[in-house]
Amino acid sequence: MANEPILKLELYLVRHGQSQGNVGYEGCEPTEDDLWDPKLTGLGQKQADLLGKRFSEIPLDCVIASPYSRATETGYAVVTQQPENGSHVLELHPLFCECGTGDPPGKTLEEIQKTYPNTCLAPGAEGFERLVYCDETNDDEERLARGRKMIGYLLDRFQHGEKVMVAAHACFNTFLIFAALGLTTDLPFDFSNGNTGLTKIRFYEKGSNRYGDTVLVYHNDQSHLYLPFKGVQLDET
Repeated sequence: MANEPILKLELYLVRHGQSQGNVGYEGCEPTEDDLWDPKLTGLGQKQADLLGKRFSEIPLDCVIASPYSRATETGYAVVTQQPENGSHVLELHPLFCECGTGDPPGKTLEEIQKTYPNTCLAPGAEGFERLVYCDETNDDEERLARGRKMIGYLLDRFQHGEKVMVAAHACFNTFLIFAALGLTTDLPFDFSNGNTGLTKIRFYEKGSNRYGDTVLVYHNDQSHLYLPFKGVQLDET
């Protein structure tokens, strides 16, 4: 009998729920904070809540989020609905921030904890006083390099089959997926990441899995937004 494959990490990448930045501010006066750090819309909050319900019986060993409000609120909806043996604290790491963000002011952990008390710094994020990462580059190779760094970070931290979720953003999640799968930026295709779209990737000990060391199980799964959850729509923003 062949040896069983040895799972190192089961990774769930999720994009945040619909944010005000996705749909714009027509008819209202956004604050400066709203403009650099858009919050979830009412629909986005429902999407995040349904994502949390999806994982309410799936214990996660760790949930990490970008410190932007839209990603933090999405990850928070998951940890607050975790089963007893799941993860109930949301870790924040600025290097999961979105691409092309310029140089925003950011928030401190203490400021974020006023809204999301069960949050902490992820290991390795201690050097960031204000939890934000300035990404002004238009160079896909630089973004892919950050994606590779963060996939390496996860694989260094988790090596015993842990279930880990990262709540981040459409653009940077694409580079994380490219990095995880060993892809390059010159390929003539892209990955779509809808609001709360979920991507599951399994990483195995080298050579232990006959189908490859890295397996893309599914991508951009939004089935938690379908019936029987009536009235919650999918969108492409």
